[in-house]
Amino acid sequence: MNLQEMKDMQEIYNEIKDELTAPFPKGTVQLNESKDIASIPVQAYIKRLEKVAGVFWSWKLVGDPVIYEKESQVQVKGVLKILGAEREGIGFANFQVYEDTLKIKNLKNAVLSAESDALRKACDKFQMGWKDLAPYRKWGDNPAVNLSTHQERPQNVQDVSPEKCAKCSKYLTQEELQFLNDHQIKIKYCKNDIPPHLLKKRS
Repeated sequence: MNLQEMKDMQEIYNEIKDELTAPFPKGTVQLNESKDIASIPVQAYIKRLEKVAGVFWSWKLVGDPVIYEKESQVQVKGVLKILGAEREGIGFANFQVYEDTLKIKNLKNAVLSAESDALRKACDKFQMGWKDLAPYRKWGDNPAVNLSTHQERPQNVQDVSPEKCAKCSKYLTQEELQFLNDHQIKIKYCKNDIPPHLLKKRS
């Protein structure tokens, strides 16, 4: 590829990226029942990729799913490619186990959920959804991020981090992350899903 071709590709990429990172339609951001967790469904990201990037984007899983039996969780890794740019995403999802046989009973669905989570995280690395989620994130006020959202942070939404609970996949609040750090709990859990034995072990 010569210099002119590289410049042409960069120009096309910049045009695509500007459209990819544009705000989503009003109402795209979803809040959970307690209104303290904000997220964008993976379908919105896929539709945006299809509409804007078309044949210039692809998504590929990397390696086999990793199963964490003790945490009842599966991990999936994938790579999102747009033209020549690639971003990796790692996703997690919970699964259930039959009590009598200890066999996993919804692994296929868990893998699909983890893949969706991985794709969302890869999209995040392309800065997709930043303008929509900034009002719900502490980093949204950071001048280095330089987002002009012109929106006030909702008072009923806590500051949440990009980290997710290893069990329920909800985004963790800054307070929860600090609690885990204070108790030297390495696996990311929300306050409702911290295994009792981890708290007893460190009390």
